[in-house]
Amino acid sequence: MKAMIIYLSQTGNTEKIASAIYEEVSLSNETVLCKLDEVDPDSIDTYDQVFIGSPIHAGTIAKEIQDFLEKLPRLPGMRLAGFITHAATAYPKQTLEQMSQPFVDICKDKDMEYLGCFNCQGYLADFMHETVQKMQNASDEEWQEKVKRMTGHPNANDEADVKAFAIKSLKS
Repeated sequence: MKAMIIYLSQTGNTEKIASAIYEEVSLSNETVLCKLDEVDPDSIDTYDQVFIGSPIHAGTIAKEIQDFLEKLPRLPGMRLAGFITHAATAYPKQTLEQMSQPFVDICKDKDMEYLGCFNCQGYLADFMHETVQKMQNASDEEWQEKVKRMTGHPNANDEADVKAFAIKSLKS
C-alpha cells in the first residue's frame, strides 16, 4: 500500500503526531511524509491512503488545510484519515466531532472513504495564552490549571495512540 502523510504544523504539535504516524506506517508500506506547502492536491491520486493533519483554529481545522481539501480532485476509492491537535482543555465547549467535520464533508464531496480522525491534546502556543484566557474570562488560577493539563502534550502516550490509530485505519 502507498500512503501519504500531509500536515500543517505551526507549533510542532501536529508535526510530532505526523512523524509518529510516518514511523509506524512506513514499517510496512511505501510512505511519504510532507508538509502541506510541499504537496500539490492533484498529485495524491497515486496513493491508496492519505493521512491529513491540522491544528485546530477557532474550533475547526486550519483554513490552509480546508483550502487544500477543497482543491482535491474527485478521488473515488481514496482512503482518508484525519488527525488534529488542539488545546481542548482551553476550549471546553468545543466538541471533537465538530472540529473534524471538514474531513467528513470533503470525503462525501470527493467520493473518498473516511477512516476517522485522531485527536490529540496539544499545547497552546504561549503567545495565545493571554488572549484565550481573557476570551474565557478565566481567573489566573483557572488558567494555570488548564495550562497544567496541556503541558507536555503531545507525549509518548499520544504517539502510541496515534500509531495504533494508523494501523487500524490501514487495516479497515
